[in-house]
Amino acid sequence: MNVQSMTGYGEAEERGVKVEARSVNHRFLTINFRAPAFVNPYETELRKMIMERFTRGRFDVSISLTEEADLEIGINRRLAENILRTLKGLQEELGLKEGLSLDHLFWFRDSLFTEVPEYRPEDLFHTLGTALERLEETRLREGEHLLRDIQEQVAALKGYIDAVKAEAGDMHRRAFERIRSHITELIGEGAVEEQRVLQEAALLAEKADVSEEVVRIQSHLQQFERLISRGGTIGRNLDFLLQELLREINTIGSKSSEYRVSDIVVRMKTVVEKLKEQIQNIQ
Repeated sequence: MNVQSMTGYGEAEERGVKVEARSVNHRFLTINFRAPAFVNPYETELRKMIMERFTRGRFDVSISLTEEADLEIGINRRLAENILRTLKGLQEELGLKEGLSLDHLFWFRDSLFTEVPEYRPEDLFHTLGTALERLEETRLREGEHLLRDIQEQVAALKGYIDAVKAEAGDMHRRAFERIRSHITELIGEGAVEEQRVLQEAALLAEKADVSEEVVRIQSHLQQFERLISRGGTIGRNLDFLLQELLREINTIGSKSSEYRVSDIVVRMKTVVEKLKEQIQNIQ
């Protein structure tokens, strides 16, 4: 059984490269990178690595160099010459006597100087792979916690639907008697044939029968449990089944005027809402 939450975190620091990867709940798979410019040529391959492991969630990946990285400082010499020439011209124009030095170029350091790392792309891919493994481990652990809660809620639903099923037989009989009595009160004793009253009462009582809804709910719960046992990417399928469950539960509520059944319906809807919250975070 392999059920993943969409919430997780993993980091790795290897060979002068540090990667932090976070994921949270999202309907689809979205990936955002925060990384130095030297990573840009490899972004497509990095995205592919994430897409091969995961199918849903919002991923924020941060890549940086550590103190262990071998760096060379690059300088834009042409820009430096232009800056010094411009400053010298301004100095002469304003009659300033202070001489120019390399210190003045420090004001433009972000434009002039670049850090050029000496590394192999394989090191970057390897470090991301390690971070993703750790991220997946946290998603699986969180998925186990979610799964236990979900199984408890499903067990509660099964208990509630068994209670509705137990009420269904007597509920149909009571509905028949109630409708028959109501018809008799409206039209008076002897106003119509007894057989006609029985037929009308039976038809109306049949509309209040919830046995079909009970069977469909039990079937949905069986599918729910099969999906959980199968694992993998099941979040959307589970969400669809919950919508179907809620539809059948609402139908039972609209058909029944029995207090006991109405109370069970309210409890079932509360459980379904809890399940919907939990399943929103399952891949």
